[in-house]
Amino acid sequence: MVNTILKEADLFCPNSVRINFTIYHTTKYERSPENRRKAIEYHGLSCAACGFNFSKVYGSLGADYIEIHHIKPLFSTEEEIIVDPFKDLIPLCSNCHRMVHRHKNEILSISELKKIISENQEGRL
Repeated sequence: MVNTILKEADLFCPNSVRINFTIYHTTKYERSPENRRKAIEYHGLSCAACGFNFSKVYGSLGADYIEIHHIKPLFSTEEEIIVDPFKDLIPLCSNCHRMVHRHKNEILSISELKKIISENQEGRL
């Protein structure tokens, strides 16, 4: 089907660019909305690393928004696990969540990220 479409496109667009693609097979991890709700209820809506709160900065647009981080990465286990929303999940703002996962094979702990933030804020104050 794809090759047919590309060949037809060549007829109408002689300068068309062919696009290569790769098909990946992956594992999808189901996240529980209930665990997210319980984690937020327990930990709150402020980032556990930097304290950022979306509603305090963005008002109603940011109300009830925060990302939830799995302290133990889901991809690190090959079996079904039971997630405790109080111990295994933690709220992080988008920036801190990206920094924790910046290097796929070297996921930072929250305490490591807090240390990095603290060390870099000291020079800015």
